[in-house]
Amino acid sequence: MDGWLVVERDGFAYHADRSSYRRDRQRDAALSRHGYVWLRFTDEDVVGAPERMVATALETWSRGRPPCWTDLRGH
Repeated sequence: MDGWLVVERDGFAYHADRSSYRRDRQRDAALSRHGYVWLRFTDEDVVGAPERMVATALETWSRGRPPCWTDLRGH
């Protein structure tokens, strides 16, 4: 795998304060600058509609790596 797709389960409790919310946005922006694709799902998505979450992730993955992608892992 070449690691360009980021999938995150995002809970409301984690973003209860301004600094954690800001850290997430900064991380999103940094990854986006390098062409990573970010899918963020709520706990309700994961528990209540896992088939829709998986379908979205697979559809995104099947489109292939974005042309502007840069491997931040040093590979």
